[in-house]
Parts: sequence; C-alpha cells; structure tokens
Amino acid sequence: MTPLLALLALAVGVAAGLAVLVVDELRWEARNRLPRCTTCGEQHHRHAAHR
Repeated sequence: MTPLLALLALAVGVAAGLAVLVVDELRWEARNRLPRCTTCGEQHHRHAAHR
C-alpha cells in the first residue's frame, strides 16, 4: 500500500508542476500580446496616438 501512496503523491506533484508551467506560459503570452484598443478596435500599443 505504501508504494501506491508514494506513486500517487508523485503523480500529484507532477500534475501540480505541469499546471504551474502552463499558467506561467499563458501569463507570458498574455503579457507579450498587443492589446486590442477600446477606441479604434485595432491591436497596437497602449499609448498610441489616435489621429
């Protein structure tokens, strides 16, 4: 029974580590993506001039 619990604990640890990596990757992509402008609807930097 003890080896089974050890494998279960290992699987939970691996799943938690993968979840952290996925969340970190999603946050990195969201930070580097150009935001959609609420004024004109195009994608550009936040402080772009609207002329």
